[in-house]
Amino acid sequence: MLPGFLFLALGAFLVLMWGCVGPQQYVRPDVDVRKIRKIAVLPLESLTTDKNAGEKIRGLVISELLASGVDVIEPGEVSRVLKDLKVRSLKDITVEEIQKIGERLNVKAVMMGSVGAFGISRGITASYPEVSVHLMLLDTSTGNIIWSAWNTAGGPSFWTRHFGTEGATLSETARKVVKETIDALF
Repeated sequence: MLPGFLFLALGAFLVLMWGCVGPQQYVRPDVDVRKIRKIAVLPLESLTTDKNAGEKIRGLVISELLASGVDVIEPGEVSRVLKDLKVRSLKDITVEEIQKIGERLNVKAVMMGSVGAFGISRGITASYPEVSVHLMLLDTSTGNIIWSAWNTAGGPSFWTRHFGTEGATLSETARKVVKETIDALF
């Protein structure tokens, strides 16, 4: 009886730990990102079928940064500077362009990234939200990545899979993944 109980207890522990993984991240060891108090958040690339997913997540990122006590440059001002500098593609942005953005907006770092998943997935018996984000913080004086994180949330819960109960909404899941990711930064 005891070996079976231990096996079940270990299995339950592993399931709980798997659900608590959080963001996978890199922090440049020679930089204290907590000292950066003013950031420009560039438009996020949407790698999903929802062409507006990047802007939806960008709004959540800005809100979470502000809630963390970080000053964030107004998104319209960021867009104006990108247009003035003729930055056509953030995928192909150069170090020189990052430096000019930093000078123009008077920030030491810019945040950029992508949304890898944003939507409702349909399983055999249930529907559930999935959201994945990749965020990077770049030093505007060097163009170096000083922080990078990838985080995913969503999927069917135990209760949704087995009993068809409603789980978190897409908005709640998006808010959760962004909050976890920004909390990892600070």
